[in-house]
Amino acid sequence: MATTRTPDHPPVPAPGVTVRLTTGGYVLAIVAVLVSGLALPAAAPGRPAAAYLAAAVGVAALLVGSLVLHELGHALSARRHGARLSEISVGLFGSPAHGRPDLAGPRAQWRVAAAGPVASLALAVVTGGAAAGVAALGLGRLAAIVLAVAALGNAALGLLSLLPGAGPDGGRIVRALTWARTGDPAKAGVVAARTGQVVGTVLTAAGLAVVTLGYPAGLWLALVGILAFVTSRSEARQLLTTAALTGLRVADVVPLNTSPQAGARAWQTVEAFVADQATGTAADTGDVNDPGAAWGAAGPAGSVATAFPLVDIDGRPAGLLTLSQLAAVPADRHDSVRLRDIATPLAHVVTTSADEPVADLLGRLSVWPRIPAAVHTAGHALVLRPDRLLAGVLTPADLARAAQLGKLRQRTRTSAHQDVSAHRRQRSAGSAN
Repeated sequence: MATTRTPDHPPVPAPGVTVRLTTGGYVLAIVAVLVSGLALPAAAPGRPAAAYLAAAVGVAALLVGSLVLHELGHALSARRHGARLSEISVGLFGSPAHGRPDLAGPRAQWRVAAAGPVASLALAVVTGGAAAGVAALGLGRLAAIVLAVAALGNAALGLLSLLPGAGPDGGRIVRALTWARTGDPAKAGVVAARTGQVVGTVLTAAGLAVVTLGYPAGLWLALVGILAFVTSRSEARQLLTTAALTGLRVADVVPLNTSPQAGARAWQTVEAFVADQATGTAADTGDVNDPGAAWGAAGPAGSVATAFPLVDIDGRPAGLLTLSQLAAVPADRHDSVRLRDIATPLAHVVTTSADEPVADLLGRLSVWPRIPAAVHTAGHALVLRPDRLLAGVLTPADLARAAQLGKLRQRTRTSAHQDVSAHRRQRSAGSAN
Protein backbone atom coordinates (compact mmCIF):
# COMPACT_ATOMS: atom_id res chain seq x y z
CA MET A 1 0.00 0.00 0.00
CA ALA A 2 1.42 3.39 -0.98
CA THR A 3 0.97 6.53 1.07
CA THR A 4 1.20 10.12 -0.03
CA ARG A 5 1.46 13.43 1.79
CA THR A 6 0.99 16.98 0.73
CA PRO A 7 3.77 19.57 1.05
CA ASP A 8 1.87 21.09 3.98
CA HIS A 9 2.44 18.01 6.13
CA PRO A 10 5.87 17.38 7.69
CA PRO A 11 7.54 14.01 7.11
CA VAL A 12 6.71 11.39 9.69
CA PRO A 13 9.92 10.33 11.47
CA ALA A 14 10.74 6.70 12.11
CA PRO A 15 9.57 5.38 15.49
CA GLY A 16 11.96 5.23 18.43
CA VAL A 17 14.55 7.61 19.88
CA THR A 18 17.97 6.33 20.88
CA VAL A 19 19.43 7.88 24.04
CA ARG A 20 23.21 8.05 24.32
CA LEU A 21 25.10 9.23 27.40
CA THR A 22 28.18 11.31 26.65
CA THR A 23 31.25 11.53 28.86
CA GLY A 24 29.60 14.42 30.68
CA GLY A 25 26.65 12.20 31.58
CA TYR A 26 28.92 9.61 33.17
CA VAL A 27 30.84 12.33 34.99
CA LEU A 28 27.55 13.63 36.40
CA ALA A 29 26.67 10.14 37.67
CA ILE A 30 30.08 9.65 39.32
CA VAL A 31 29.99 13.07 41.00
CA ALA A 32 26.44 12.40 42.23
CA VAL A 33 27.52 9.08 43.78
CA LEU A 34 30.56 10.63 45.49
CA VAL A 35 28.73 13.67 46.87
CA SER A 36 25.74 11.60 48.03
CA GLY A 37 28.00 9.02 49.63
CA LEU A 38 29.65 11.76 51.70
CA ALA A 39 26.47 13.67 52.58
CA LEU A 40 23.93 10.94 53.29
CA PRO A 41 25.52 9.53 56.50
CA ALA A 42 25.17 12.93 58.16
CA ALA A 43 21.59 13.39 56.92
CA ALA A 44 20.42 9.93 57.99
CA PRO A 45 22.88 8.45 60.52
CA GLY A 46 22.91 4.93 61.84
CA ARG A 47 22.58 2.98 58.59
CA PRO A 48 25.00 0.35 57.28
CA ALA A 49 27.53 1.35 54.59
CA ALA A 50 25.72 -0.79 51.98
CA ALA A 51 22.55 1.26 52.51
CA TYR A 52 24.39 4.53 51.94
CA LEU A 53 26.03 3.12 48.81
CA ALA A 54 22.68 1.94 47.45
CA ALA A 55 21.11 5.32 48.23
CA ALA A 56 23.98 7.17 46.53
CA VAL A 57 23.58 5.03 43.42
CA GLY A 58 19.84 5.70 43.58
CA VAL A 59 20.43 9.48 43.68
CA ALA A 60 22.75 9.27 40.67
CA ALA A 61 20.29 7.10 38.74
CA LEU A 62 17.38 9.45 39.48
CA LEU A 63 19.36 12.56 38.52
CA VAL A 64 20.67 11.11 35.26
CA GLY A 65 17.25 9.63 34.52
CA SER A 66 15.68 13.04 35.15
CA LEU A 67 18.06 14.63 32.66
CA VAL A 68 17.23 11.92 30.13
CA LEU A 69 13.49 12.49 30.59
CA HIS A 70 14.03 16.25 30.22
CA GLU A 71 15.72 15.70 26.87
CA LEU A 72 13.17 13.09 25.84
CA GLY A 73 10.47 15.69 26.44
CA HIS A 74 12.24 17.92 23.91
CA ALA A 75 12.83 15.07 21.50
CA LEU A 76 9.30 13.69 21.48
CA SER A 77 7.85 17.18 21.06
CA ALA A 78 10.26 17.84 18.18
CA ARG A 79 9.21 14.62 16.48
CA ARG A 80 5.55 15.57 16.83
CA HIS A 81 6.38 18.73 14.92
CA GLY A 82 8.09 16.83 12.11
CA ALA A 83 11.77 16.99 13.09
CA ARG A 84 13.86 14.08 11.83
CA LEU A 85 15.26 13.09 15.20
CA SER A 86 16.25 9.54 16.04
CA GLU A 87 19.03 10.02 18.63
CA ILE A 88 19.80 12.38 21.49
CA SER A 89 23.06 12.74 23.40
CA VAL A 90 22.74 13.54 27.09
CA GLY A 91 25.57 15.12 29.06
CA LEU A 92 26.28 17.77 31.66
CA PHE A 93 24.64 20.45 29.53
CA GLY A 94 21.84 18.43 27.98
CA SER A 95 21.49 17.97 24.24
CA PRO A 96 21.37 20.50 21.35
CA ALA A 97 19.11 18.23 19.30
CA HIS A 98 15.89 20.08 20.16
CA GLY A 99 17.37 23.28 18.75
CA ARG A 100 17.51 21.81 15.26
CA PRO A 101 16.68 24.20 12.42
CA ASP A 102 14.27 21.80 10.70
CA LEU A 103 11.40 22.69 13.03
CA ALA A 104 8.47 24.15 11.14
CA GLY A 105 8.35 27.65 12.65
CA PRO A 106 8.26 29.74 15.83
CA ARG A 107 5.23 27.92 17.24
CA ALA A 108 7.02 24.58 16.98
CA GLN A 109 10.22 26.14 18.33
CA TRP A 110 8.73 27.41 21.58
CA ARG A 111 6.65 24.29 22.14
CA VAL A 112 9.68 22.04 21.75
CA ALA A 113 11.78 24.32 23.97
CA ALA A 114 9.11 24.35 26.69
CA ALA A 115 8.61 20.57 26.65
CA GLY A 116 11.80 19.86 28.60
CA PRO A 117 11.19 22.25 31.51
CA VAL A 118 7.56 21.07 31.71
CA ALA A 119 8.75 17.46 31.98
CA SER A 120 11.28 18.38 34.68
CA LEU A 121 8.79 20.39 36.75
CA ALA A 122 6.24 17.57 36.46
CA LEU A 123 8.88 15.11 37.69
CA ALA A 124 9.69 17.47 40.56
CA VAL A 125 6.04 17.37 41.65
CA VAL A 126 5.87 13.57 41.36
CA THR A 127 9.13 12.87 43.22
CA GLY A 128 8.35 15.54 45.81
CA GLY A 129 4.96 13.96 46.46
CA ALA A 130 6.59 10.54 46.68
CA ALA A 131 9.14 11.85 49.19
CA ALA A 132 6.37 13.33 51.33
CA GLY A 133 4.39 10.09 51.15
CA VAL A 134 7.37 7.94 52.14
CA ALA A 135 8.13 10.23 55.06
CA ALA A 136 4.49 10.29 56.22
CA LEU A 137 4.23 6.50 56.10
CA GLY A 138 7.51 6.07 57.96
CA LEU A 139 9.01 3.90 55.23
CA GLY A 140 12.52 5.16 55.82
CA ARG A 141 14.28 8.51 56.16
CA LEU A 142 17.00 7.51 53.68
CA ALA A 143 14.49 6.71 50.93
CA ALA A 144 12.65 9.97 51.57
CA ILE A 145 15.91 11.93 51.29
CA VAL A 146 16.77 10.26 47.97
CA LEU A 147 13.36 11.18 46.53
CA ALA A 148 13.61 14.71 47.94
CA VAL A 149 17.00 15.21 46.27
CA ALA A 150 15.48 14.04 42.98
CA ALA A 151 12.63 16.50 43.44
CA LEU A 152 15.00 19.39 44.13
CA GLY A 153 17.19 18.40 41.17
CA ASN A 154 14.23 18.34 38.79
CA ALA A 155 12.90 21.64 40.10
CA ALA A 156 16.31 23.27 39.70
CA LEU A 157 16.73 21.84 36.19
CA GLY A 158 13.28 22.98 35.12
CA LEU A 159 13.64 26.51 36.50
CA LEU A 160 17.25 27.10 35.44
CA SER A 161 16.55 25.87 31.91
CA LEU A 162 13.84 28.54 31.62
CA LEU A 163 16.40 31.33 32.08
CA PRO A 164 16.66 33.40 28.89
CA GLY A 165 20.04 33.17 27.25
CA ALA A 166 22.11 31.42 24.60
CA GLY A 167 21.65 27.69 25.07
CA PRO A 168 18.96 27.32 27.81
CA ASP A 169 15.40 26.57 26.83
CA GLY A 170 14.30 30.00 28.01
CA GLY A 171 16.48 31.58 25.34
CA ARG A 172 14.87 29.42 22.67
CA ILE A 173 11.42 30.41 23.92
CA VAL A 174 12.33 34.11 23.77
CA ARG A 175 13.69 33.61 20.27
CA ALA A 176 10.55 31.80 19.10
CA LEU A 177 8.19 34.40 20.55
CA THR A 178 10.22 37.26 19.06
CA TRP A 179 10.31 35.43 15.73
CA ALA A 180 6.53 35.07 15.80
CA ARG A 181 6.11 38.78 16.56
CA THR A 182 8.65 40.20 14.09
CA GLY A 183 8.74 37.51 11.41
CA ASP A 184 12.55 37.75 11.38
CA PRO A 185 14.34 34.68 12.83
CA ALA A 186 17.78 36.35 12.62
CA LYS A 187 16.62 39.38 14.61
CA ALA A 188 14.89 37.05 17.07
CA GLY A 189 18.14 35.22 17.72
CA VAL A 190 19.95 38.48 18.47
CA VAL A 191 17.17 39.60 20.82
CA ALA A 192 17.35 36.28 22.70
CA ALA A 193 21.14 36.50 23.00
CA ARG A 194 21.02 40.07 24.28
CA THR A 195 18.31 39.10 26.76
CA GLY A 196 20.69 36.42 27.99
CA GLN A 197 23.35 39.06 28.59
CA VAL A 198 20.94 41.06 30.74
CA VAL A 199 19.94 37.97 32.72
CA GLY A 200 23.59 36.99 33.16
CA THR A 201 24.43 40.44 34.50
CA VAL A 202 21.51 40.32 36.96
CA LEU A 203 22.45 36.83 38.20
CA THR A 204 26.09 37.84 38.64
CA ALA A 205 25.13 40.92 40.64
CA ALA A 206 22.68 38.93 42.76
CA GLY A 207 25.27 36.25 43.45
CA LEU A 208 27.89 38.78 44.52
CA ALA A 209 25.30 40.50 46.74
CA VAL A 210 24.54 37.18 48.44
CA VAL A 211 28.27 36.64 49.03
CA THR A 212 28.63 40.07 50.64
CA LEU A 213 25.81 39.12 53.02
CA GLY A 214 27.94 36.25 54.27
CA TYR A 215 26.64 33.34 52.18
CA PRO A 216 29.44 31.76 50.09
CA ALA A 217 26.85 29.76 48.11
CA GLY A 218 26.19 32.97 46.18
CA LEU A 219 29.39 32.26 44.25
CA TRP A 220 27.55 29.52 42.36
CA LEU A 221 24.86 31.99 41.32
CA ALA A 222 27.52 34.47 40.23
CA LEU A 223 29.31 31.79 38.19
CA VAL A 224 26.04 30.83 36.48
CA GLY A 225 25.48 34.50 35.66
CA ILE A 226 28.99 34.94 34.25
CA LEU A 227 28.58 31.81 32.12
CA ALA A 228 25.19 33.04 30.84
CA PHE A 229 26.61 36.46 29.99
CA VAL A 230 29.69 35.14 28.18
CA THR A 231 27.83 32.54 26.13
CA SER A 232 25.03 34.96 25.25
CA ARG A 233 27.50 37.63 24.17
CA SER A 234 29.37 35.13 22.01
CA GLU A 235 26.07 33.96 20.50
CA ALA A 236 25.05 37.56 19.71
CA ARG A 237 28.35 38.24 17.96
CA GLN A 238 28.07 35.04 15.94
CA LEU A 239 24.50 35.83 14.90
CA LEU A 240 25.43 39.37 13.84
CA THR A 241 28.37 38.02 11.85
CA THR A 242 26.18 35.41 10.19
CA ALA A 243 23.60 38.06 9.29
CA ALA A 244 26.32 40.25 7.79
CA LEU A 245 27.58 37.35 5.67
CA THR A 246 24.14 36.18 4.53
CA GLY A 247 23.88 36.07 0.76
CA LEU A 248 27.64 35.80 0.20
CA ARG A 249 29.39 32.82 -1.32
CA VAL A 250 32.96 31.72 -0.63
CA ALA A 251 34.01 33.18 -3.99
CA ASP A 252 32.76 36.58 -2.79
CA VAL A 253 34.95 36.48 0.31
CA VAL A 254 38.33 35.15 -0.83
CA PRO A 255 40.05 35.69 -4.22
CA LEU A 256 40.23 32.41 -6.11
CA ASN A 257 42.26 31.19 -9.05
CA THR A 258 40.40 29.82 -12.05
CA SER A 259 43.36 27.54 -12.80
CA PRO A 260 44.49 24.91 -10.28
CA GLN A 261 46.32 26.50 -7.35
CA ALA A 262 49.60 24.98 -6.23
CA GLY A 263 50.78 24.79 -2.64
CA ALA A 264 53.80 24.19 -0.46
CA ARG A 265 55.47 20.83 -0.94
CA ALA A 266 54.50 18.54 1.95
CA TRP A 267 57.81 16.68 1.86
CA GLN A 268 59.90 19.86 2.09
CA THR A 269 61.85 20.58 5.30
CA VAL A 270 61.07 23.64 7.38
CA GLU A 271 64.53 25.03 6.60
CA ALA A 272 64.07 24.72 2.85
CA PHE A 273 60.56 26.16 3.00
CA VAL A 274 61.62 29.17 5.07
CA ALA A 275 64.53 29.78 2.70
CA ASP A 276 62.19 29.66 -0.30
CA GLN A 277 59.77 32.06 1.35
CA ALA A 278 62.58 34.46 2.28
CA THR A 279 63.96 34.55 -1.27
CA GLY A 280 60.66 34.15 -3.09
CA THR A 281 62.20 31.34 -5.16
CA ALA A 282 59.09 29.16 -5.20
CA ALA A 283 56.93 32.05 -6.30
CA ASP A 284 59.35 33.43 -8.87
CA THR A 285 60.08 30.26 -10.82
CA GLY A 286 56.81 30.39 -12.71
CA ASP A 287 57.16 26.67 -13.39
CA VAL A 288 53.61 25.34 -13.66
CA ASN A 289 54.94 21.79 -13.35
CA ASP A 290 56.39 22.58 -9.92
CA PRO A 291 53.80 21.80 -7.20
CA GLY A 292 55.38 24.48 -5.02
CA ALA A 293 55.19 27.21 -7.61
CA ALA A 294 52.61 29.99 -7.49
CA TRP A 295 52.60 30.04 -3.69
CA GLY A 296 55.47 32.02 -2.24
CA ALA A 297 56.04 34.48 0.54
CA ALA A 298 53.50 36.85 -0.91
CA GLY A 299 50.82 34.22 -1.40
CA PRO A 300 48.23 34.48 -4.16
CA ALA A 301 47.65 37.80 -5.85
CA GLY A 302 50.54 39.39 -3.98
CA SER A 303 48.92 39.27 -0.53
CA VAL A 304 50.90 38.41 2.60
CA ALA A 305 50.22 34.77 3.41
CA THR A 306 49.72 33.46 6.94
CA ALA A 307 48.44 30.03 5.91
CA PHE A 308 49.94 27.73 3.30
CA PRO A 309 48.16 24.77 1.69
CA LEU A 310 50.26 21.64 1.31
CA VAL A 311 50.30 19.40 -1.75
CA ASP A 312 51.61 15.87 -2.18
CA ILE A 313 53.84 14.59 -4.97
CA ASP A 314 50.85 14.45 -7.34
CA GLY A 315 49.85 18.04 -6.63
CA ARG A 316 46.81 17.00 -4.62
CA PRO A 317 45.89 18.84 -1.37
CA ALA A 318 47.60 17.26 1.64
CA GLY A 319 46.92 19.66 4.50
CA LEU A 320 47.23 23.21 5.77
CA LEU A 321 50.17 24.94 7.45
CA THR A 322 50.14 28.20 9.43
CA LEU A 323 52.92 30.49 10.61
CA SER A 324 52.17 29.53 14.23
CA GLN A 325 52.88 25.87 13.42
CA LEU A 326 56.18 26.87 11.79
CA ALA A 327 57.14 29.02 14.77
CA ALA A 328 56.61 26.08 17.15
CA VAL A 329 59.45 24.09 15.54
CA PRO A 330 62.79 24.48 17.42
CA ALA A 331 65.50 26.11 15.32
CA ASP A 332 67.82 23.12 15.67
CA ARG A 333 65.22 20.86 14.00
CA HIS A 334 64.46 23.00 10.95
CA ASP A 335 66.67 20.82 8.77
CA SER A 336 64.99 17.55 9.77
CA VAL A 337 61.30 18.33 10.33
CA ARG A 338 59.15 18.21 7.22
CA LEU A 339 56.09 20.34 6.64
CA ARG A 340 53.71 17.36 6.69
CA ASP A 341 54.95 16.53 10.22
CA ILE A 342 53.70 19.82 11.70
CA ALA A 343 50.81 20.80 9.42
CA THR A 344 47.15 19.93 9.95
CA PRO A 345 46.35 16.86 7.80
CA LEU A 346 43.73 17.25 5.10
CA ALA A 347 41.32 14.96 6.97
CA HIS A 348 41.16 17.52 9.81
CA VAL A 349 40.95 20.64 7.62
CA VAL A 350 37.59 22.15 6.68
CA THR A 351 37.16 22.13 2.91
CA THR A 352 34.69 24.10 0.87
CA SER A 353 33.83 25.12 -2.67
CA ALA A 354 33.57 28.49 -4.34
CA ASP A 355 29.76 28.27 -4.49
CA GLU A 356 29.07 27.34 -0.86
CA PRO A 357 27.17 30.04 1.10
CA VAL A 358 29.44 31.54 3.75
CA ALA A 359 26.66 31.35 6.35
CA ASP A 360 26.58 27.56 5.91
CA LEU A 361 30.37 27.32 6.11
CA LEU A 362 30.45 29.18 9.45
CA GLY A 363 28.67 26.30 11.17
CA ARG A 364 31.37 23.84 10.09
CA LEU A 365 34.18 26.23 11.00
CA SER A 366 32.86 26.54 14.56
CA VAL A 367 33.33 22.81 15.34
CA TRP A 368 36.06 22.27 17.91
CA PRO A 369 39.19 20.60 16.39
CA ARG A 370 39.66 16.91 17.11
CA ILE A 371 43.48 16.97 17.15
CA PRO A 372 45.91 19.49 18.71
CA ALA A 373 47.48 20.45 15.37
CA ALA A 374 44.08 21.53 14.02
CA VAL A 375 43.81 24.23 16.69
CA HIS A 376 46.29 26.29 14.67
CA THR A 377 44.10 26.10 11.56
CA ALA A 378 40.76 26.66 13.31
CA GLY A 379 38.68 29.15 11.34
CA HIS A 380 40.52 28.33 8.10
CA ALA A 381 39.19 26.42 5.11
CA LEU A 382 40.74 25.05 1.94
CA VAL A 383 38.76 26.06 -1.13
CA LEU A 384 38.73 23.23 -3.67
CA ARG A 385 37.77 23.11 -7.33
CA PRO A 386 35.29 20.51 -8.60
CA ASP A 387 38.30 18.34 -9.54
CA ARG A 388 39.47 18.56 -5.87
CA LEU A 389 42.51 20.67 -6.72
CA LEU A 390 43.34 23.78 -4.71
CA ALA A 391 41.62 27.04 -5.56
CA GLY A 392 42.57 29.11 -2.50
CA VAL A 393 42.58 29.43 1.28
CA LEU A 394 39.92 31.16 3.35
CA THR A 395 41.24 32.65 6.60
CA PRO A 396 39.62 34.30 9.64
CA ALA A 397 40.89 37.64 8.30
CA ASP A 398 38.89 37.10 5.09
CA LEU A 399 35.73 36.42 7.12
CA ALA A 400 36.32 39.43 9.39
CA ARG A 401 36.78 41.73 6.39
CA ALA A 402 33.67 40.37 4.68
CA ALA A 403 31.63 40.72 7.89
CA GLN A 404 32.70 44.35 8.30
CA LEU A 405 31.78 45.11 4.69
CA GLY A 406 28.48 43.28 5.17
CA LYS A 407 27.62 45.40 8.22
CA LEU A 408 28.41 48.56 6.23
CA ARG A 409 26.10 47.36 3.46
CA GLN A 410 23.35 46.66 6.00
CA ARG A 411 23.69 50.16 7.45
CA THR A 412 23.59 51.65 3.98
CA ARG A 413 20.45 49.72 3.10
CA THR A 414 18.84 50.67 6.42
CA SER A 415 19.67 54.34 5.89
CA ALA A 416 18.32 54.25 2.34
CA HIS A 417 15.13 52.54 3.54
CA GLN A 418 14.68 55.18 6.23
CA ASP A 419 15.21 57.97 3.67
CA VAL A 420 12.61 56.42 1.35
CA SER A 421 10.14 56.02 4.22
CA ALA A 422 10.68 59.65 5.31
CA HIS A 423 10.20 60.85 1.73
CA ARG A 424 6.95 58.90 1.44
CA ARG A 425 5.68 60.35 4.72
CA GLN A 426 6.50 63.85 3.49
CA ARG A 427 4.67 63.23 0.22
CA SER A 428 1.67 61.85 2.10
CA ALA A 429 1.62 64.86 4.40
CA GLY A 430 1.87 67.22 1.42
CA SER A 431 -0.99 65.48 -0.36
CA ALA A 432 -3.15 65.72 2.75
CA ASN A 433 -2.50 69.44 2.98
